[in-house]
Amino acid sequence: MRNSANIETAMAALARAAWTRGQSPTYDEEAVCDLLADLKHFCVAANIDFGTCDRLAEIHFDAESEEVP
Repeated sequence: MRNSANIETAMAALARAAWTRGQSPTYDEEAVCDLLADLKHFCVAANIDFGTCDRLAEIHFDAESEEVP
């Protein structure tokens, strides 16, 4: 599987977020949306521009998706 380390990192973040909320980990759209909302709250608190991070993440994702396995 391509980018398996990236996928494992994302799954660990989803699991940790669920654990922090006192929930069992899930790996569905709702879990991803919850984590993204949490990240937005974090960005506001840390004075980080979430939109810029999101655009740069898209660039990184595109570059990583083009890599040869």
